[in-house]
Amino acid sequence: MKRIIYFIILSNFLMGCKIHTRVGSVKNNVCKTLQKKTVIYAVFVDSDETHPWTDYDINSTLDSIQTAIKWMENQARANGVPLQIDLYNGLNVKKGKVIPFKQELKFKTLSGTLFHYMDIRKGIKLLDKWSDKISKDVTQSIPGDTSKMILTANKSNNRERLIAKLRNKYKTDNIALLFFINNYFENEISVALHTSSDDKTEYAIVSEKNPAVITHEFLHLFGAWDLYMSPFDKNIFAKNRKRKAMKKYPDEIMAFTHKRIDSLNLSPLTKYLIGWHNKLEKGAGNMFFRRRWKLLEY
Repeated sequence: MKRIIYFIILSNFLMGCKIHTRVGSVKNNVCKTLQKKTVIYAVFVDSDETHPWTDYDINSTLDSIQTAIKWMENQARANGVPLQIDLYNGLNVKKGKVIPFKQELKFKTLSGTLFHYMDIRKGIKLLDKWSDKISKDVTQSIPGDTSKMILTANKSNNRERLIAKLRNKYKTDNIALLFFINNYFENEISVALHTSSDDKTEYAIVSEKNPAVITHEFLHLFGAWDLYMSPFDKNIFAKNRKRKAMKKYPDEIMAFTHKRIDSLNLSPLTKYLIGWHNKLEKGAGNMFFRRRWKLLEY
């Protein structure tokens, strides 16, 4: 009987304790916090299975990125957050124009490559190889940098080396690497990868020129979560959490990218995830965090 009473007391004590936890995507990897000087580095990629990049397609996409940048800077200003986002992209130095780099996806399309295997990790590895090959070409197109900020030899062979060179060139740690493929008129996905990783550089692949979609994927790189039901949600509990989030935040850009960007905003949850709030507002993430969890303040 004493043993039963002991376990009841212990259980009640543990249930009343707060469990301190951190969110893996917050203040992590290359894109830690969306503040101060930040660079979007756009890489335009051609392949045999996508529409070829014309000058019009490239320029209209660059205009959409600038619209996304203006929206994000306005949101930051309204929240008292210092933010300056600069846009750069690969250039043909001799011709002074954007380079569409050429690289084939393993299984023709982005979605076909990512979801080819039942184990999505295999698809992600294929996209990592694809992005590494492009990054090597992009790095070699950038003039050499004699800065001493890089202490190791630059082998120009992957995303990490490209990021290092871009950090030196633009003098900021916040480098958001976005690969653009020209599938604006197709039913194709966009995706951000390794946003919670401790050892693999995050990046995004964007398939269209909608400013809301561009902003959505960009915010992923700085820790924001999908708040809509996606192909990655396999169980009913995850889907129910997303439904609650969509209902609670009807104008959240991480939940609704089909709307005009001027009609969208950032929820308190997303502001916490991207580092604009150092703690999560009470009730802002009830659908995702248990009551016993106490999130770290940043």
